This record gives sequence, C-alpha cells and structure tokens, in this order.
Amino acid sequence: MKIVHFLLFFLAGRAAFAFTLHCASVSPSGSVTISWDNTGLSGAAFTSYEVYHSTLQSGPYALITSVFIFGSTTYTDASALANNNPAYYYVIYKNTSGTDVYSDTLRAIYLSVTNPGTGFADLYWNVVKDPLIATNSTWYKVYREYPPGFFTLIDSVNASSGIRPMEYHDQISICQDTIKYRVEVSDASGCKSISNVNGDFFRDLQPPVSPPLDSVTVNAAGNIDIAWEVSPSPDTREYVILRFISGGWVPIDTVTGINSTFLSTSLAASGSVLSFQVLAVDSCGNPGGQSTPHSNIQLNASFLLCEKSIELSWTPYNFWNSNVTYEILRSVNGSGETVTGTTSLTSYRDSGLVSGSTYCYRVRAREVPGGRSSTSFTVCLSPNFPAPPAFSYLRTATVTGPSSVLVKGYVDASAAVLSYELLRSVSPGGPFRSVASQPATGNPEITFRDMPVDPASEIYYYRIATIDSCGLSVLQSQVCHTILLTAKANSNYTNTVTWSDYGDFGGGVSAYQLYRKVNGKTNPIPLAVFPPGSSFTYTDTVIDDFYSNGEFCYYAEAVEAQGNPYFYLDTSRSNEVCVKQDPVIFIPNAFRPGGGLNDYFGPLNGFIDAEDYRFTIFNRWGEEIFDTRDPNERWDGSTSQQQSPAGVYVYIIKARNADGEIIQRIGSVTLIR
Repeated sequence: MKIVHFLLFFLAGRAAFAFTLHCASVSPSGSVTISWDNTGLSGAAFTSYEVYHSTLQSGPYALITSVFIFGSTTYTDASALANNNPAYYYVIYKNTSGTDVYSDTLRAIYLSVTNPGTGFADLYWNVVKDPLIATNSTWYKVYREYPPGFFTLIDSVNASSGIRPMEYHDQISICQDTIKYRVEVSDASGCKSISNVNGDFFRDLQPPVSPPLDSVTVNAAGNIDIAWEVSPSPDTREYVILRFISGGWVPIDTVTGINSTFLSTSLAASGSVLSFQVLAVDSCGNPGGQSTPHSNIQLNASFLLCEKSIELSWTPYNFWNSNVTYEILRSVNGSGETVTGTTSLTSYRDSGLVSGSTYCYRVRAREVPGGRSSTSFTVCLSPNFPAPPAFSYLRTATVTGPSSVLVKGYVDASAAVLSYELLRSVSPGGPFRSVASQPATGNPEITFRDMPVDPASEIYYYRIATIDSCGLSVLQSQVCHTILLTAKANSNYTNTVTWSDYGDFGGGVSAYQLYRKVNGKTNPIPLAVFPPGSSFTYTDTVIDDFYSNGEFCYYAEAVEAQGNPYFYLDTSRSNEVCVKQDPVIFIPNAFRPGGGLNDYFGPLNGFIDAEDYRFTIFNRWGEEIFDTRDPNERWDGSTSQQQSPAGVYVYIIKARNADGEIIQRIGSVTLIR
C-alpha cells in the first residue's frame, strides 16, 4: 500500500517518532543501505518494519519492502539509483497493538561535482538530516579518488556551520585527468553515511604561488646570490629566476625542487644595480606570478680631502616592508672586517683616516625585526693627504709710500696649496684680519702691497697665512712690523727724529740708517748709522742748511745682518716724516756801494722757498728800479747801469715758507754815497 508520508505524520493518536535512522550509505552501483536503531521498541509486539522511499523530500513515498525480523536494523535498496538521484527514506515500526511508530526521514548523501574551468573541483552535497542527527559526527569527510580505485581523505567540512548545501572546493593539482570524489559521515552506532561517487575531467589551471624573495646579496667573490622562501603550493616543481635587462624581465636560470631556495650566480655586482624576480612553476608547467623584485645594494665611496674622510652612500634596500638598519663593514690594509658603524640612513662618513692606508667597505642591510640581510659589494680607497707646507717666512715689511706698505714672503712652493693671505693687525697679539690675498703660482717668493694705510700714524703688524685647497689656513709665518718714525722741528735750528725698533729679520738687525731729504733731494749717504740696541733718537742740527727751503724729511732703514736661515739680506724702511723750520729774513736799513762794506743791499733769507720769491725796489716816485726772483741776488745801487743817487728807497719782499704760506715785507733802505 502506498501512503503519503506527511499525511501519516499528521494522523493523530496513531503516529509517533520513537526511533532514529542513523545512516544511509550509497554503493558505487547506486544502491542504498539504511541503518536504524530499535532501542526502545518492543520485540514481543513487533510484526514488521516497513521501509518507504522517495526521490523528493515532499513525496510521494512508496513502500519498497517489509522486514519481518525484529533484530534486522539495516536494509539495502538495490533499485534506488542514488548515484544519479536523490533518495529519501523513513521506516515504520508495525506492532500488534496497532500503534505504528515512525522514524525520522533520512536522505542519502547526494554529491554533485562540477568543473567551472577555474582549476578547482566544486563539490556540493546535502546533510543526512537537518537538524543534524545527534549521534552523527558533525564532520563530513571528503575523499578524492586518484589514481582510479584509490580514495584518499583530503579534508573535512563541519556541518554545524549551517551552510546548506555543504560545499568544498578542491584545487586541482593533477595536470589533467578524470577525478572522482565521495563524502562520508560517521555515526556513533558504528555505521556510516556514504555519498555517491561523482567526478569530472579536470585540468590543473591554478598557477602555484610564487614565493617572496628573501634577499639579493653579494658574496665574498663579488657575485650575486639570490635567496627566496619555499612556495606554499605543494606541487611546485621548480623556480625560475628572472633579471631585469633592457626594460624587460629575462629568465637567467632555473632551480629544481620545491625546497631549493638559493642560487649563486656568476654575475659581478660591482658598479651596477641588478634587479631580480622569482616565479614558481608547478608539476604541470603552470607558472606562478612574478615575485616583488629585489635589487642588490649599490655602494659608492669618495674621498673628501678637506674633511680627511671617506663618504659612503648606497641605494636603499627597502624590499622587506619593514625597518632596515645598515651596518658598515670596514677592513684596513687587508685586515678582517669589523663593524665600524650603524645607521638607518643611506650614507655614512668615516673619519680618522691614515694617509696611504687602504680602506675597504661593504654595507649590510639587516631587517628589523627579522633575520634577513643583504650585503653590498666591496669598495676600496687609498686616501692620500698632501703634505702640509714645511715653512712660511715673512722676509720684511717696509713702507713704500705715505699710504702703502710692501710685504715680502718666502713660502714652500712645493706644497699643494690654494693661495696666500696677508694678515694685518695694529697690535702684536692681534687680532689679525685678512687684507689681501693671491693665488699660489709655484713661485716661492711672494709680495703684497698693503694700501691704503697710514704708516705715519701707527705700527702695522703682518703675518702670511698659507691656505690649502680646502680653504683652510694650514700654516702662518712669524710676525713682522713696520718702523714708525716721528720728527719735530726745534727753535734752535735742530730737528729731533725718533723711530721704533725692528727685530723681525731672520738674521737680526746689523744697523739702522737714518736718511735726510733737503730741498726735495735725498742724500744717498746716511745722515747717521746706529748699531742695534742703541737709542732710536737723533738730533739733527740744520744751521748749515740755512739757505734751504726749511723743509727737512727723514726716514730710517733697518738692515738685516748675516745669518738668515733662508740666506736673505733684507731691509725695512720706515715712513718718511717732514718737518719745517720757521723762515728767517734779515733786512739792513742802509748800504754804501763801493765802500768795501755793505756794498749790496738785499735780505738775508733763511729757510725760504725759492719758488714764488720776489724782491722789488722802488724810487721815491714809485718807479720800479730793481726786481729779482733769486733769493741770493742783491741790489748794487744802480739803475739801468747808472749809479742811483743817494736817498731813501722803498722795497717789497714776497716769499713762501715751507708750509706754502705767503710772507711779505715792505720797508725802506737808505742809499749812502
């Protein structure tokens, strides 16, 4: 008799769920074996078990068999065709009391397998009962058949997650073949629910996961070493290493084996940045994506002569997405490497070098935190510092004019220097400031002309500074100074001259020579000579030069003694000072030509400038009878070569003194016959 299940379920007073179906196992032929539990049922009142089947959950259900043995708790439905169709079952316990007991409804696991063409097998199946059977495991086990006849457990899916239908996506790692699956769930009673076997023809379309590069580094031989991590794809067969060349990625080598993660190349790293990638290839020849590229550290080094240091700079190693610290490894003259410094920057300056030594450097990047590292190739330099100048000698400082001083020096022309500076001060202790400079030309003898200055007002102190190619003053000469001379005119026809000493010659001073200029002419013979250590004051009597213009100029000159370490014999001249004696004009009031005494009339001129001088005589009628511009010419008492008569005559005298002031005298003289 065919009975619709849900109608039976609602027959009041005649139906009750008192026992559970535990398992439904589908055989490869499509038959289904169901298992149930008769605990709590009466064997004495038992008449039969009626087994009902449907391909739809909602029915209709058909009675497919009756089991008349109480202890039989399994039944195999050979005609279920459950390998292609759904199969639903329930069982009725029939008894003599007329009260039937119904089991719950159980569905055989129906597995569908599809190939979406993505390199995955998509598996979907139903649970045996929902809500889940209490005695069933919540874990549905997925088995894969490959090779044919061999099923291997590949994973389990938890039915309590609530996802319906249940699903699993298996990545195909077999190059191409038919692959089948089945699903099982165990029951605490010892039975299993097993799905139908289903599958399809699949190809491995999923590329392996290419691992990240660990590092690109330079080995001791100067060649590139490349390391990477193991690919997480288990079917990885080999790794292809690529190098960036001329705008594209070019394969340079292949390493076989999933756990082979290192390649030592013959590529020299010196002087260039080389970039690399790695990709994994699986057993089916599917290549993975290219990893993030890494490049070696490019190290550059330069010698900074002025700082006497070596400047290191390098390309950053920023491929780890974490902090990086750089260690600077240094070797001196072939010794072992030591860490001479660390930095998070990409530059480092190494100082405290020894000229002529060989310094070799490498830079090692370290991941922080982490243990990965990358080292650059080795760069070596042998810095040589030029020898400083051995000497700098200031020969003399001499005054050459009212506003200029000539300074002579002797320097070490063999030294590598840039220029020389003249430093000046008004105090022997400084401060000195630069007043002139000149480039180094290779000539050991240098001269400076310092102007405008006022050497008649103060003493100037000088030294020469040698400037190296870095602009640094590396050597300074000794100090030399000018000689300051002063003079004053006295009323007793004398001039007092005073000058300062000069003790700056390398050989010392042999003598001081004082020179005088009268009427604009300098006597080449010294006015006086003084030994060193004597008084630097001299009183000059000028009465013998009464008929000069009254201006007397003086300068002193220091003469170097023998013994200069550089074999020089120099002089230093002071400033020149001029003083003026007051003019003297004496005029008689009478004269007598031909009398043997006072035969001529004229002024007695002392310290008068002949320039602009004029002596004129007039008769009583105001007529000019004598005129001269010579201070030494006198009137002989004649007019136009005729004797002038006795009488009183008027004279006018005009002249200039040494200061240029006009002097005029007007008076009368008596001519006696």
